Amino acid sequence: MKILHRYILSLLVKNFAIGLTTFVFLFLVVDFIDRIDNVLGEGASAWLIVQYFLCKVPLMAQLMLPVALIFATLFTYGLLSKSSEITAMRAAGVTVAWLGRPLMMFGIVLSVASLLLGEVVVPFSERRQKELYNIDIRKKDKSGGYSQSDFWWRKGDNFYAFDLFDSRTNTMHSLSQFEIPEDWRVSKRTDARTAHWIDQGLGWNMRDVTSYHFDRNPMFVEHLRSLPLPIKEIPSDFYDVKSDPSTMSFSELRRFIKKLKRNGISTTQYMPDLYSKMAAPFIIFITGMLVLPFTLLPARSGSMALSSIAGISIAFLYYAVDSFSISMGRAELLPPFLAAWSANIVMGIVAVVLNLGTEAPR
Repeated sequence: MKILHRYILSLLVKNFAIGLTTFVFLFLVVDFIDRIDNVLGEGASAWLIVQYFLCKVPLMAQLMLPVALIFATLFTYGLLSKSSEITAMRAAGVTVAWLGRPLMMFGIVLSVASLLLGEVVVPFSERRQKELYNIDIRKKDKSGGYSQSDFWWRKGDNFYAFDLFDSRTNTMHSLSQFEIPEDWRVSKRTDARTAHWIDQGLGWNMRDVTSYHFDRNPMFVEHLRSLPLPIKEIPSDFYDVKSDPSTMSFSELRRFIKKLKRNGISTTQYMPDLYSKMAAPFIIFITGMLVLPFTLLPARSGSMALSSIAGISIAFLYYAVDSFSISMGRAELLPPFLAAWSANIVMGIVAVVLNLGTEAPR
């Protein structure tokens, strides 16, 4: 690596670290102020509060990576341009593409880091912070805050439904199980007044059970006081019925979509989010290249403020384009893959045109 490249890269890394730390800290402060009344009102210990807010850091860091790179690019190249160092480099025959190599390499590294962060760290930390807030701090499982009504799910040929799940006692009320083979004729129905969770080893136990065997001639009805319910679900599986795609990894979201398809539920709204898991990390790289041309303007115009505003505005336009295309995909107006990658394609072309325009003689 050339000496100038190392010099620019060191400045980029330093400014990026300052920007990322500052933005994450500010978000933590705002979130702390917003949540502290609720947290203290539940009588949570200081250690629980610290764990809860620390678990928010990975997602905040991932969201702030593009913003921190914009900040680093503006300050690094902008100050070099303002101090005429860029002018001296250009006078020595250095091109804009050559100057942008450290930014390109750093942007690619950050994009890969964001991808790994979203696949490994963020899903775990988000689940953990929800558990800390809802179970350890607010104790929703004991207060009934996780109670569900009119809930159903499918496992193979078996369909399950209950009128109410009470998280205070881990009990399903008015449970019904239907065995429906491929011919879609109900072969057996089992009704239970309650199904109570015993423990991890014994699982669920149904009380006041009535089974209807429709596959027998004549139909056979069986009454039992209790009967085990052989399902893999545990009480916490009924706590959060809907999962947020933004906090799931690509593999987790793909499994979630497959599960919905098996249960006959439409997955249209989730497909753009699935492809976006692969496209979103490249926002970091492309936003850096979008801002780069504007950081070179102070050398010509002497106005770093105007160039910074222009660079930030066009970079944040990226988010508007991305949100619009994802919405079009969810509405089935664009193919899911195209909806996820549209912003990258459009803004990538804009970045190339702007950088080529900066390279042209004035």
